[in-house]
Amino acid sequence: MLARLTALLLISFAPAQAADWWSYENARFGYAIELPSEFRLSARPDNGDGLTLTPADQSARLLVFGTNILDGDFSTEANTRMALAKDDGWQISYSKSTSHGISFSGTRQGRIVYVRGVALCNGAAAFFQMDYPKATMQRYDAVVMRLVRSLHSTQKCTSTTQIVKSFPVTG
Repeated sequence: MLARLTALLLISFAPAQAADWWSYENARFGYAIELPSEFRLSARPDNGDGLTLTPADQSARLLVFGTNILDGDFSTEANTRMALAKDDGWQISYSKSTSHGISFSGTRQGRIVYVRGVALCNGAAAFFQMDYPKATMQRYDAVVMRLVRSLHSTQKCTSTTQIVKSFPVTG
């Protein structure tokens, strides 16, 4: 049974692993993510916070973006994002969060949404949100898993204590 499950997992990951992926790095917010080559740029915001991508058949939509956290901390921002998804009609069926990351998914009108966010330096956060038809779940689940694993900060954050300690003593 375990061998059959392992083989099934390897087969389901094969399309995502076989396709070429490309790296996207956002210098403004300090994050990076690997993106599937089958997705093409459909919009780029003027403010440089991220990208909107779709495959050629337009069956899915992938948003990748950074944001400054204005009120509270990353956990507050993550909970706000989930509340907004619920307000948009998504029935959230899975969520997991820590002080440094959040993932949640849900369904609405035959579609699936998956959101992943990570805390960045200087009060910022990076997110991706992908939605796609339930009927294409097998096609896109491996893509989502790779996106989850690849979204990360490109900067090493320095705590306030370390910054203060680095100032020269005068006096």
